[in-house]
Amino acid sequence: RDWVGAVADGARGIGTTVAVLEPDAVADAGQCADADSRLALLHDAVDTLADAHVTTYVDGGHSDWVDPQEMASRLERAGVGDARGFATNVSFYADDARERAYAEAVSQALGGSHYVIDTGRNGNGSDGEWCNPPGRALGRTPAAGDGSLDAFLWIKPPGESDGSCNGGPPAGQWWAERALDLARAAGW
Repeated sequence: RDWVGAVADGARGIGTTVAVLEPDAVADAGQCADADSRLALLHDAVDTLADAHVTTYVDGGHSDWVDPQEMASRLERAGVGDARGFATNVSFYADDARERAYAEAVSQALGGSHYVIDTGRNGNGSDGEWCNPPGRALGRTPAAGDGSLDAFLWIKPPGESDGSCNGGPPAGQWWAERALDLARAAGW
């Protein structure tokens, strides 16, 4: 709560600020001994950010993870109704069509909630692997969406490692070779 409060205080009054709240936290809630506490903490974070006028999207996993109806239920408990909406595909590789179909199903279950899709690394779609899978490519560049889709964004930096797998450095570290591979595979 202190950390989210400090972020909200820093964002207050500086103009438009957008945040994606807690990638993986809602999707992973089913693995928690006390999922209700986790979702309540996320709801508190949504409220704190909303009070500071931060445009917030609560992370909603991706199309290969949690059923859309279950995800919608978890997002409701995490306060998505007080946020701008939800985000999908953050740090994953699902292609645009698959991810948009998933996001639309979640959105409809939430009564038409807005959403954004991370396309930074989904140019070749998913092969089912989540940790630095080979053969992936940069996805479409950030752009405005339509309908409930607010935007296609690059949320996770494409050159950031998923972890010490497939030759990568520890999670979160910049990996220049990976960034170059993604760019080359995009064929731009």
